[in-house]
Amino acid sequence: MSEVLELEDPAPTGTGRTALPIRWVVAASVAYAVLAVVGRLTVVHGQTVSLVWPGAGAAVIWLLVETPRLWWRVLLLVLVIHATVSAMTGADWQLVVLGAVSLVVQTAVVVWLVRRWCPSLLGAGGTQSFRSPRLLAQVSAAAAIGCLVGAAIGTAGVAASGSPVDAWTPVAWFARHFTGVIVFGGLGHLAWEWRTQSVPPRAQGGSRLELALLWAISLAASSLVFLQPLPLVFLVVALSVWSAARYPTFLAALHAAAVGSVGFVLTLAGFGPFAELADPVEQALLIQVFLVAVLLTGLGVGALGDRIDELVASLTRSREQAAEQAELLAEMTESMGEGLVVLDEVGRVVRSNGASRRLAHRVAPGADDDTALHDLVVQVLHPVVDTAAVPRPELGVGDVPIRLADGDELVLAVSRAPLSEQHGDGRAGTLLVLREVTEHRKGLRPLAGFASTAAHDLRGPLTAIRSWISLAAETLDPDDEAHEGLQRAERASLQMADMIDDLLAHALAEAGDLAPVDVPLSGADGVLAQAGDLLGPDDELVIATDLPAVHADPVAVRQLFANLIGNGAKYTRDGVPARVVVSARRQGARVVVEVEDNGVGVEESERTLIFQRFHRSGAVRAHFRGTGMGLSICQTVVQRHGGTIECLAADPGPGSVFRFDLPAAIAETADVPVA
Repeated sequence: MSEVLELEDPAPTGTGRTALPIRWVVAASVAYAVLAVVGRLTVVHGQTVSLVWPGAGAAVIWLLVETPRLWWRVLLLVLVIHATVSAMTGADWQLVVLGAVSLVVQTAVVVWLVRRWCPSLLGAGGTQSFRSPRLLAQVSAAAAIGCLVGAAIGTAGVAASGSPVDAWTPVAWFARHFTGVIVFGGLGHLAWEWRTQSVPPRAQGGSRLELALLWAISLAASSLVFLQPLPLVFLVVALSVWSAARYPTFLAALHAAAVGSVGFVLTLAGFGPFAELADPVEQALLIQVFLVAVLLTGLGVGALGDRIDELVASLTRSREQAAEQAELLAEMTESMGEGLVVLDEVGRVVRSNGASRRLAHRVAPGADDDTALHDLVVQVLHPVVDTAAVPRPELGVGDVPIRLADGDELVLAVSRAPLSEQHGDGRAGTLLVLREVTEHRKGLRPLAGFASTAAHDLRGPLTAIRSWISLAAETLDPDDEAHEGLQRAERASLQMADMIDDLLAHALAEAGDLAPVDVPLSGADGVLAQAGDLLGPDDELVIATDLPAVHADPVAVRQLFANLIGNGAKYTRDGVPARVVVSARRQGARVVVEVEDNGVGVEESERTLIFQRFHRSGAVRAHFRGTGMGLSICQTVVQRHGGTIECLAADPGPGSVFRFDLPAAIAETADVPVA
């Protein structure tokens, strides 16, 4: 067994494959010689060439088994053996030479095409035999092309020997060699796979008793068909279909070859409908066509069955993996702290997790899961107080306060995302993510108040410090060493003022109450109308026309755009005026906005870090003043509106693109219905 396994060719090119041991070469040489003698015995009286040549298939298998670097050895041995057998059995020397050359060329062409077209085939770099109808068709085409080349050379040999040549000569030569390659080569290749590979049984395979019954019926039926003169040979094809549908392809091919061989032998013995023909060449052609047809039927049905079995096995594995992933996903969602609720296209709850059910029972104590979830979704999507200052979570906007039965307030941070084709029929659903932020928001409100008071109280002394420093600097000589120190102190006071403003802005963005309304982005009343004031005289602000309106807090949105456009005007390259382009598009219930600049850009490794508080990228840290709070404020504003923000590289660069999403305006978006 180990010696046979050495014949496998794991490399697509065949390089590195172990060469055949000498004893295998000797055995293959003897086998080919025996088959050549058998082929020569089928030469009928008055004819020059054999009626069948099984050695054609044996030569192809031998060449496939051998490593390509030793093909010359196989072809040389085939040439010598073929010529020797032909000469010893009385063939003319012209036919001996050209017949041997035709077989060698034919074998080389077939194997070369098989290795080129069928890399998954055993002996061509793969580990399989005829496992698909396409592979069988490619092998048959390679055999046909090689046999056509061989028939042309062989016909020339017949003509050179002085034998009569007519239109049937190349046809007969092609038929005998094509039959040999397909029947004996196909059987040999399937036997090779059966011996060296693990061949799975049919998914709906038959038993051994059925196999014995099939063989008994097939041999009896084929004998009866060819022992009477009526043209009933087509009935034998049904037996090949039965065999290929119930058993592995190798057993089906062996069965088809046995059935066809019975008909072939009985026809040569003078029995059956083909024996009625007077010309033995025509008899041989018809029986070869019958033999090839029966075998190809068995191989075709078997290959199709193999392909179906592979697809069924693959589908079964995919279903098992999908079931495992679904179970894992269910476990993950159940263990999440955030509540997940999936709604269908009319707003009914179709799926939820444990966290969402716990929140629902706080809203509706004592109710069953379905009723509690329904009440929770209604209060989340349609707040009781319907004013412009109430967030609209159906559009993906942040916090939703819910008054509980005991008088307490539950604050939920809500985000919404569309789910397409939830039911597989094109109907869309909705995913709600609910996160309780009650204590967080309660803790931030005093902090925001403190930040506002502290900022106000600090500005007064800081303004006085800046004034006295400026006055002192004006009274000193610019060449005085103390003058430079006062200038540094003045710059430090300016930086402190910027930091106080940014800290206050960040606290208000994170903890301040949102009052979302429909806000136009472009136009005379849009939040971008005054954005051009942030740029210098040589800078350019390009705002796309007809930007979709958003549903957001106007103060927060103005601060968001002011920070992004201000950064574009601030972080510029030397000698290059700033150019900032603002564009936006609708995407479902959201508006995706892009702010692109042509500045110094952000390194790829820094594009997520720059949204952290006080973090500044390496490209700007050494050359530009700042506190590192601007982008953190932007992220807070976007997240409180249920969106995300990211930094991308400009294309073409240099520069940066800040992409974020905000809820679309109510006037342009339909509410999600709730049953």
